[in-house]
Parts: sequence; structure tokens; C-alpha cells
Amino acid sequence: MTTVLLGQEWVSQVTKSDSQDIPVMGASLSPMPSTADFNGLLDVISRSETAREMSRRKWIRSRSDSIKGKVKERGIALFEFLTVNRSTMPSYAMYKGRRSSAQRDLLDEVATMAWIAHVTDVAKEQSSNVAFESSRINNDFVYRLARLSALEDGPRQALETVRDIGIRVVIESGLPGMSVDGASFYTKQVGPVLAMTLRYDRLDNFWFTLLHEIGHIALHLNEASDDVFIDSEEEESDELEPEAEANAFAKDSLIPRDTWLRSDARRLGNERSVLSLAKQLSIHPAIIAGRIRFERREFRIFPNLIGIGEVHCSIFRD
Repeated sequence: MTTVLLGQEWVSQVTKSDSQDIPVMGASLSPMPSTADFNGLLDVISRSETAREMSRRKWIRSRSDSIKGKVKERGIALFEFLTVNRSTMPSYAMYKGRRSSAQRDLLDEVATMAWIAHVTDVAKEQSSNVAFESSRINNDFVYRLARLSALEDGPRQALETVRDIGIRVVIESGLPGMSVDGASFYTKQVGPVLAMTLRYDRLDNFWFTLLHEIGHIALHLNEASDDVFIDSEEEESDELEPEAEANAFAKDSLIPRDTWLRSDARRLGNERSVLSLAKQLSIHPAIIAGRIRFERREFRIFPNLIGIGEVHCSIFRD
């Protein structure tokens, strides 16, 4: 980037109240792509598994019978899906845990944007008889939410409990190329939204992601905002402060900090101590086992305690 030094004469001129406005443009601005480049990019995206999956889910449609025609129409439909009539679309401001910018490719970004767009559409269609108030997310609320984890249908009850305070909840599996567990945002047209992909069908991941997104809504999205927090289990080295705050909110809501620091589960990390603390707190052992696995970076331990395959059974069973 080019550095430009401004002399005192120039500074004095533009700061006078009777001076005309002088536009200042940044250096090294990227030019708009040519028509050929844009069409080539659209062709690549339209042939991707991300676009095919959107078509299979009927988010976008093509009417052509020929393969070439379907590919072209799919690209146009995807472009329109992301750009047309998107007045309720939040901006893309906060990402946590996703692959770093250097590691993410175009399809990752397109898939995530398309997923958020669809989540917004679904949330907009949901009805709610309760006006959201940030004060509803209090200590009693998160205490009751965490204790639902001990129940067989805890995830299903938890999502209903979140809906009961005026937050729109959307469960939508991710698109190919995404690395997302959950997201939260709050627009004037839709209200607060909490979305989850359930890409890891494990109880420990479900409860942490749920409370993490609740933390964003409580701490950072208690009124309409342009921000959207898109979260994943993977870590980034340059963790943003709001993400650290949401992490702390989730951890302390599920296991009180003082209790955790004094616990045998944290010190010993064996199955007996996990089950003992879970009984003491009336929460599912998966929450404690998952925290030990994460903090110790030992992801092969406690495979029988983290609730593999139990989230979908709870939420989607008849």
C-alpha cells in the first residue's frame, strides 16, 4: 500500500468550514473484473458441489434440459439468490474458528454467504408471539438451559426454550465447502436469529455452540445490528474479543468457573471425575468430557461420553 504524506497547507484547506469537500480515495484499489472474468468465475461456481447442493435443496432452480444450459442457469440463479431482494440480509462481519482467510477459498465464502441467506429466509418466515428482550437472557435462563442437557430430549427442549424468548431458531445443515457450526445475527426485519448446522452430531458440540451463540445475542446482538457471528469448532490464532467473550459466556453458563477450577474433573480428567461433576451440576457428562478433550487437545478420549449421534435423534425424532 502506498503511503501519502499530507502537508499542513492541504490539511488546513480541507479542515476549513467553508472549503469544498475533497474526495480522498485509497491506493491500490482492486479494479472491477471484466465481463469475461466475471462470467468465467460464475461458471466455476455454478459447476461446484456447493451450487449443485443448493439446486438439490431447491434453493435455486434451473429450467433448462441440457447440461450446459443447467450449469449456466444455476450460476445466474445463485448470483440472484445472493443479491436480489436482500434487504434483510445481515453483513458479514464476525467470523470465529473458520479456516483463516489465507486458507479459505472462494467456494467457502460463497457457501457460507448462501447458507446465511437461506437461514435469513427461513427465519423471516417463522412466526413468533414473543417480543425479544435482552433481559430475558439472565442467569436463571442459562441455568435452566444447561440443566436441560441431562434430559434425553434436552436438545429439542433447549431449542424450544430459546424460541420461547423471541429468538428465531434455524437448523440447517451446511453446504459443501463450509466449516461452520453455528451463527447468530439480529436484523430489524427478522429479529434475533440463532442458526446451527449440527455438522458434528455430538452433544458436547451442540451445547457449547448453542450457549456460544446465546452469548453473542446477549453480549453483542441485543439490538438490531449489521454484524453476523459465524462460528466453528476450529480455532483461529487471531481470535476476536467478541469471540473470547462468547466462549467465556458458554463455558461459565455450562460449568460455573469457580466450580470448574476446583473440580477433580479438571485436575484428574478421568471418567469417574467427569460423571461425579456432571451429577453435582445436573448436566450431561458430554459437556464436561468435551471441555477436557478441548482444553487438553486430546480428542480421542471419552468417546463414550460425548454423545455421538444423539443430537439428531433428540431434535428430529417423531
